[in-house]
This record gives sequence, C-alpha cells and structure tokens, in this order.
Amino acid sequence: MKNLIFLALTLVPALAVPDDADDAGAKLYEYFEVFNSKDIDKVANDIYSTPVHIGGGNAHRVLADPAAAVENLTGLYEQIEAQGWEESVIEDLKICMASATLALVDTRYSRVDQNGQAIPPAIRTTLYILQKFDTTWKIVAFYGHDNNQRPNCD
Repeated sequence: MKNLIFLALTLVPALAVPDDADDAGAKLYEYFEVFNSKDIDKVANDIYSTPVHIGGGNAHRVLADPAAAVENLTGLYEQIEAQGWEESVIEDLKICMASATLALVDTRYSRVDQNGQAIPPAIRTTLYILQKFDTTWKIVAFYGHDNNQRPNCD
C-alpha cells in the first residue's frame, strides 16, 4: 500500500505538466483568435501581462502598460492590413515547460491575405513566453526568430 501511495504521489507532478503545456498552447490559439478578430483591448488587457518585452532581428522594445500595447497593436494592424492581411493562421506549436508557471511556446504561423495566400515570408516563427498567474496563462514576452531554429525542450 505504501508503494502504491508513493507511486501515485510521484506521478502527480508528471501529470500536471502536460495539462499546463496544453493550457499554455490553448492560450496561444486564443491569442490568435482574438488577434484575428481585432479585439485590441482584449489582447492588451487579457492576453498580455504588461510590461511585455518584444524582440526580433536587431530591435526590441517594451510595452509598459495596456495603453502602450493598444498603441502598438493599432500600428501593427495598419501595417499588416496595408499588405492585404486577413488573418494569421497557426501551423504548429512547440511547447517547452520551463516550470509549472513558465512556458516557452514556439509558434510557426502565416499571415494570410484576402485571397488565402500567405504574405511573405510565408512561414513566420515567434517564441512566446507565457507566465501562469493563479490559473491563467498570459503572454509576458515574444521574440521573432529564424524559422530554421526552434527550441530544444530536452
């Protein structure tokens, strides 16, 4: 009986990690759905946890508060809509659990125009850092990176 209880207790933490990974991944799908619906306030207040650090290429910046996130998203929509953007579509996620409250979610996606064609580059890759607050995952940072390199979770 002691062995059975010990075995059950040792498996419980292992079982929690896949659920956390699934929940972190679900947050990214929610983010893309909300982003595609252009609900800027929901992204800024419910998806992000400001300050949010953004990086990629040779630049980086911080969205210090929801107002800064709204301003950034407004400019981003203007930019991508000028390219014919209709929606962003996830190809796949690679999720690495750094801890029970910190997830690295590498996301391959495309920005698609009104004709269903990918806006170049056809595949984009962004590493999102999510932190769990109580029971809710939120994006605290994200970094665009080379499509050919993805995190190694091992």
